[in-house]
Amino acid sequence: MNTADYDDVTKFLGEWGPFEKRIALLLCISVIPNGLSAFTIVFIADPPSHHCLIPPNANISAEWRNYSIPLEEDNGEMRYSKCTRYKLDVIKRLSDNGSVPGIDVNVTEIEHESCKDGWHYDRSIYISTIVSEWDLVCGDAWKVPMTSSMFFFGLMAGSIICGHLSDRFGRKITLFATMGVQTLF
Repeated sequence: MNTADYDDVTKFLGEWGPFEKRIALLLCISVIPNGLSAFTIVFIADPPSHHCLIPPNANISAEWRNYSIPLEEDNGEMRYSKCTRYKLDVIKRLSDNGSVPGIDVNVTEIEHESCKDGWHYDRSIYISTIVSEWDLVCGDAWKVPMTSSMFFFGLMAGSIICGHLSDRFGRKITLFATMGVQTLF
């Protein structure tokens, strides 16, 4: 198509007037929530700093409570282990005997166990995320990227389905129907 043909077609269609600008603006505004929902996972699934929870009813001394979680190196800093703790029954027995951690007992030789009582999450940045709400850490950490993959799979399936619905019932009806469904959910 040469330039003269293009100019003839655009003259037939008309100029870019206020009506076209209004329609374009309304269409752009209607898809903003779609973009926001794609980026929501970045904030709601951010894993906060965490370590094993030592239950308050564990009945161990404050000194042993401080030594009940092993330290690991993380980016050059020593931090509490995120997924393990020292065996709580051993810690309790040593605490009951009056042993002093680091003096009477080499704490690093105590056997480790997984976090059986949940986790303690740092709430200084986020009060709650799906990670802290449903304990999606350690063995369940794979579920976080899976939610994002499922979201985008649903987006792909919805695009295919809405494309067929648009062909069958028209773009306008499909657009308003999907906007209604999106508003409800």
